[in-house]
Amino acid sequence: MKKILVLTDFTDQCSLVKETAVMLSAKLHANLILFNTFISQPAMLSENGSDPWVLEELMWIEDSKKKLNFLKEDMELLIAALPAADHHASIDCRKSMGSLGLQVKELLEEEHVEMIVMGARSGSTWDHILVGSDTVSVVNHTNRPVMIVPVGHPLRQLKKLTIATDFDEADLNAIHYLTRLGRLFGFAIEIVHVKLWGKESIDQAQQTSFEKHVAKFNFPGINYQNIGGKDLVNRLNDLCESNGSDVLVLVHDHHSLLHRLFNGTNAKSLLEKQKIPVMIIPAGMDLR
Repeated sequence: MKKILVLTDFTDQCSLVKETAVMLSAKLHANLILFNTFISQPAMLSENGSDPWVLEELMWIEDSKKKLNFLKEDMELLIAALPAADHHASIDCRKSMGSLGLQVKELLEEEHVEMIVMGARSGSTWDHILVGSDTVSVVNHTNRPVMIVPVGHPLRQLKKLTIATDFDEADLNAIHYLTRLGRLFGFAIEIVHVKLWGKESIDQAQQTSFEKHVAKFNFPGINYQNIGGKDLVNRLNDLCESNGSDVLVLVHDHHSLLHRLFNGTNAKSLLEKQKIPVMIIPAGMDLR
């Protein structure tokens, strides 16, 4: 059975992430994996020859086990309160040591993970995406969508998603995935063509070809928008607010709009207004 991988560091974001994960699991008919990892410090011997990090690791193991169990109990209460028709997920608690990105990569090889859910530790969602080392590591090591929940904004409903695109062929796979989700959740999709400043206008034939491919997905709730100019990040933020989007979606690889959009910009100052959750979809993701 497919799973949702919930990454937690036991901060205040746990309450937001757990609400989001339970809501998603109910509609996706997915069980939950709660995962916490610990990066062991380099071995350093004390004056008497003992290893102080061994004690630290043992303490982390016990502390992580207790906190995972507490979080599991809280999530089980949320699951029990779901409507009878929704899927009531089982929860598996796991912990490991090492780099979060590498641990996630190994876990994805073992489990049928539909989606990864994690919280932004501080600041805006965008700030976390760009400078949060854990987030960057996870995004770079996964072939599954990553839902990032910003501080103070859990995802309690899915009525509309906005996906930013430059009509690249790689984005079609992501839109196909979203249409599959849309049939489960009943949300609408806003496809926003983003024209980067200084770039030539999109070729009309390319746009027509892109829209014809999207039409083959036979999803009725799709609309198109266009934005351009210098301040694209804030324009995307404003558009999501005005059109009532619950999630902003971006496709990720080294040639994607996400990569090019922030090249040479002061992203931190531009992206502080982003409040809604962001879903990062790997380009060329295998549609399981």
